[in-house]
Amino acid sequence: MASQPPALAKNAKSFPPDISSPHELTAFVETLLEQLDAKFDEMSTQILDKMSEMSTRVDALETAINDIIQVDVSGSV
Repeated sequence: MASQPPALAKNAKSFPPDISSPHELTAFVETLLEQLDAKFDEMSTQILDKMSEMSTRVDALETAINDIIQVDVSGSV
């Protein structure tokens, strides 16, 4: 069995033991690309969820700061 590059060796379980035809290689590459696409979609969703959460928190912080400013301004008059 040929040695795999170090970056790929940690994911060796996803490699078939032996690819003996172009069809098998094509099927393997398609499967690998589908897995990468799924992971990319999952990560994109997680990032968008985090950004939405951060936006909500920033909005809440902005509201709290404005409330503090309003109390300070009305209290100092």
